Amino acid sequence: MGAGDLWWTTPTGSNGQPVNYFNTNVQTPLNLAITSQGKKKPQTREYRFRAITNFQLAGLTGLAGDHPWLKNASIGGSYGWSSRGAIGYLAGAPDADGVVRKLDRLKPFYDQPVGNVDLNLGYNARFFSNKIRTRFQLNIRNATESGHLQGVAINPDGKFYSYRIIDPRQFIFTTTFDL
Repeated sequence: MGAGDLWWTTPTGSNGQPVNYFNTNVQTPLNLAITSQGKKKPQTREYRFRAITNFQLAGLTGLAGDHPWLKNASIGGSYGWSSRGAIGYLAGAPDADGVVRKLDRLKPFYDQPVGNVDLNLGYNARFFSNKIRTRFQLNIRNATESGHLQGVAINPDGKFYSYRIIDPRQFIFTTTFDL
């Protein structure tokens, strides 16, 4: 370090200049925290709705009499919906050197609202002189989903940098024994 050189802009070996470290590891995260202060948190959805139902087919009096196996059957499902969620903010105005270091808190970027359908079908039976109660159940998770990648965070230019895997529909068959 020569006489008259500022420590702030003098390279310090493999670490570079202290000013670069400060801008990258202190100032940028601080600006992000200041920008998002009082705003919606990314991935937090304002509204959610969930409805669940299960119907015992024994309640169908006329039909269950004609088909006795229906009295042991049930059918159900659920529907869940979440409103759009903020997944980031677009870039603010560039600094004097042309580099964008701040986000524009008035330009949130939203993903789409999300809906999900689950279905189930169950049947109760008894085996070995009615000593062992058994339940067979088929669950279909994400019944309307074929699977995809969903962007969950954006860069200031509006391009996704982080994704999550949305599982395709899943068929789950379970058998439960009650001794």
